[in-house]
Amino acid sequence: MRAIRVRCKARRSKASARAGSFTLLALACVPATAVGQLGPDGSPITTSNYSVDLTRGVVISTSRVVGLSGAATSLAQGVEGGLQNPAAVAYRGPQWPDWYDYWLAFGVTYPFESGDFYNSGQVVGEPENISDDTSFFLIPGVYWQMWNLGIGLTIDAQFIKLEGVRDPATMQQETLRLRFTTFHIQAGYGFLEGQLIIGAGLRILRQRTFLSSRAISDDLYQTLGLGAEVGVMFRPHHKRWSLGASLFPEISTGIRARGNVTPNPDGDIVVGGYYVPRATRIPTTGSAGFSYQFGPRPTNPPWISAEMLAEEELDRLKRKKRAQEEEEKDEIAEVQARGGPDVEVCVQAVKQKYARKYAKIKQTRKEMKKLAWDMLRKQYRWGWPRRYYLLTADLWFNGRVDGGVGVESFLFQTVQRSGEKVTVSPRLGFETEVWPTRMKLRAGTYLEPTRFAASTPRAHGTFGFDISLFKWNVFGLWPDDYRWQISVALDLARAYGSFSFGIGGWY
Repeated sequence: MRAIRVRCKARRSKASARAGSFTLLALACVPATAVGQLGPDGSPITTSNYSVDLTRGVVISTSRVVGLSGAATSLAQGVEGGLQNPAAVAYRGPQWPDWYDYWLAFGVTYPFESGDFYNSGQVVGEPENISDDTSFFLIPGVYWQMWNLGIGLTIDAQFIKLEGVRDPATMQQETLRLRFTTFHIQAGYGFLEGQLIIGAGLRILRQRTFLSSRAISDDLYQTLGLGAEVGVMFRPHHKRWSLGASLFPEISTGIRARGNVTPNPDGDIVVGGYYVPRATRIPTTGSAGFSYQFGPRPTNPPWISAEMLAEEELDRLKRKKRAQEEEEKDEIAEVQARGGPDVEVCVQAVKQKYARKYAKIKQTRKEMKKLAWDMLRKQYRWGWPRRYYLLTADLWFNGRVDGGVGVESFLFQTVQRSGEKVTVSPRLGFETEVWPTRMKLRAGTYLEPTRFAASTPRAHGTFGFDISLFKWNVFGLWPDDYRWQISVALDLARAYGSFSFGIGGWY
């Protein structure tokens, strides 16, 4: 049996010229273990031989995904779906009939009640240091698609702050700030005319930690890690159902030497009085999803480009141009065979005559493609019935983290083990368009498991809506018929509440 001894310990940091050195308030007399081993829950952290479990049980994404309680694996589309399923990068919907498409997104999630954000049971730390504005999230992203190929970048940024940490260099109360930023670099392709979509990508997890009353300051230390992700969706044309699955293998970050990161004689990494973990981990995460749509609106419509719709007319114009090119060659040959002092002038006259014909064909092609584009856009926006009732269900799991503690445990340097077991989260969502062309509603529920022995799972209820606003081409950058919308979502549970907001296009 490993020996356990009881001691009173107060954390002190060494004086330092940098404002980056900091200390924690004195800890009460608690059991402590031998150096190098993580003690029992409630004991102080006195080693770097542990990991921070970054698992988020709550749904953090764009407004639509939050409103659907995160049950979007089987219908992920655009930037808003990329965090649920990497295959979303290659989803081509009928709303954009050009050979290319692009998606832009910017979402904000603000937990207005987050006293127990990680569902840890609030067993560590000082409650007054954890306010309702402890954290917030930004999710910007951009996708670019060419035919059935898609590439994109989505950023999932979490900002955390802890008030009331004393800087020994200045003896001032400072704010400890952490930033966890995950970059999702994705690529995908739609097979079988877009019915089977496969996507994969690279994840880059960066953690930054600094101590300052200012939002921007020098890092105390930072960690960096790489991981992969893969997703698949099966959306058979004109069927009411769709399937999806995603897998995000574990990411483990490593310490990058910065600031006051120094190993002590026992090999632990200490920043002031802080024992820095050797790794920050996001465990292996995966999901499987199913969705079914009722109502008269077409389901899983195939993507059709303007060129495909106008294919016969465009082929006719192509054949006409080829025929005229042959006629041009024959006429030029006749002029050259006839000869004479003005042969070059006559050849140029023939070329100019046919150049006018080619220009007319080119203009006709352009007009035909524009007509087909307008027909497809109007059909999608106004020709199809708007009523639909979408039901969607997901099952998510998070893997284990060996030697893991929660984020709050790290902040307060008090052991509370996290991720000792695999956790599972069932999710259900519903969406409909209650006011045709003007308003969509969605709602859902999901069970958030706990990663901690001292806590219990909690049920969430979500609600959201989209409201169509106005048309604006943003100084010609978007089509003239582009209609903007705002999206809002709420997520409510025991000791947790969040508000999500986004802006984008109405479809």
